[in-house]
Formats: sequence, structure tokens, C-alpha cells
Amino acid sequence: MTWLDAPWLTPDEYKGWARIDASDTTDDVAIGEAVNASMETVEMRAPVAFATDSTTGAPLYPSCPSSIHEAGLLLTNRLMARRNSPDGIVGVSDMGTARVLSYDADIQTLISPYTEMVVG
Repeated sequence: MTWLDAPWLTPDEYKGWARIDASDTTDDVAIGEAVNASMETVEMRAPVAFATDSTTGAPLYPSCPSSIHEAGLLLTNRLMARRNSPDGIVGVSDMGTARVLSYDADIQTLISPYTEMVVG
């Protein structure tokens, strides 16, 4: 079994990273959906990280690259933040409002070594 045969990001990993108490199950369904959407998105945007050898079928990378895992965590966090702000605006207590941007340069930087060049 290889790392490609199992989820490379789990809701429990996200909860630990986001400092959400493991016993708090209030948002588990939403977290699971965000994790799944993040994994699908990263896999589509960075296919090189998930490539396999054409003859053996073995993954080109022996384990999930750490930058791919981090990108998945960041994207999951972004999706969870957007959950309460469908229009992209979130309240920030006494400080007013803030915008959840539609593009995250950190995510793009993390996955860019694993993307393919598009020639159009």
C-alpha cells in the first residue's frame, strides 16, 4: 500500500492543525467536506505530486510532499472561513470586517513545483 491509496489529509489532521479540540464534533461534517474538496482541488491543480511510474505503478514521490499537505491544510482553512461568509466578507469583532480573498499566493507557491505547464 502506498500513500496514494489512503487520504493524504484527514479531518483529524486539520482539526489538530487548526487547534480545534478533537472532542468538539460540532463542525465535523463541514470539516470533512472541506478536507475532501481541498484534496480534490490540490490533486487537480498539482497532478505531478500524485503521478505514478508508468511501468511499476509506484508513486513518483515516496510520501505526500510536505508542501502539498500544507497547501491542503491552508485550502481547508480557507473553505471553512468562507462557510460563514458566502460573499467573502467576515466580521472581525471590534475591528470591523475583512475580506476572504479568492486567491491565496501561499497555496499557489506550495503547489507550483507540482503543476504542469499549460500551453495555449
